[in-house]
Amino acid sequence: MDNEQLKDELRSLYMDFYVEGFKNNDVSIIDKIVRYPIAYIKMGNVEMRDSYPVDPKQLKEKTGWDHSIDWKFDIPAINESSAHAIATATRCRADGSIIEHVHGFYAFTRVDGEWKMYALADTTF
Repeated sequence: MDNEQLKDELRSLYMDFYVEGFKNNDVSIIDKIVRYPIAYIKMGNVEMRDSYPVDPKQLKEKTGWDHSIDWKFDIPAINESSAHAIATATRCRADGSIIEHVHGFYAFTRVDGEWKMYALADTTF
């Protein structure tokens, strides 16, 4: 498989599981593409978590987040066994007003032929 095919495969996986998990407030969908424990990098700390560190439902309740705009997903580095991906978006309320911008970094590895996320770092601003 060439790099473009690998990127298409990872992008599809991200959309089908990660984005759908957030849309549906369902971490169990996200869990299908995560290898636990997952490294969560935030505020200068690294924690190994046995469950996904971001709960979409709690995040939406806490911030009033309804939808995202200006979403981008880029895979700057990939090979047959590992990948680095970056996602950016603007989180908005139902009325369209902006809550915050988010930037996420994800590290993936192949486990038994399937992509699995093993590290996540996110920053909001």
